[in-house]
Amino acid sequence: METPTVEIVQMNALVYGFGPYGKFAHNVTTDIIRSVNRMKRAKGMVFDVRFNQKQFIEALERYRPEMVIGLGQHPRARKIRIERRARNWQASSSTEGKRIERSGPEYCYVSLKISAAEGATVTYDAGDYVCNYSMYVMCRETEKTGAKYAFLHVPLNVDVEKATELIGKILSR
Repeated sequence: METPTVEIVQMNALVYGFGPYGKFAHNVTTDIIRSVNRMKRAKGMVFDVRFNQKQFIEALERYRPEMVIGLGQHPRARKIRIERRARNWQASSSTEGKRIERSGPEYCYVSLKISAAEGATVTYDAGDYVCNYSMYVMCRETEKTGAKYAFLHVPLNVDVEKATELIGKILSR
């Protein structure tokens, strides 16, 4: 039996967001990803909201980006949050919480530093749900590949055009 081949696509940048979760039937990051894909300057992907590192690692292996920008919906944020640090911790409504990586560092830091723009703020707490989980996994994996990585939390009512514009500025570096 032959091993199936995976098509590898060289992509300069990967921007990802998430689908609906919990009580949110819509995730605003999907709108931003749609806009990013129209720019044709990056590959935009929407991941399922689940604690599964395989989906993130497979995207990195397939697209081999030089830059990765993660997006997460933050229901209580009033501004775009430029996250700088992910914690080695995950929790959900069905678990008390546990380490993401048993022997991994307590914190991982992004390698792509974005300065606070108008309407954005820098924070060091990505929470303990799937956004933080993806951020921790991507920080660890992009350390191996050499890709630059950043993560933004966006408010529910974010202006999609302005958020896409900010991503465009980051991509043009």
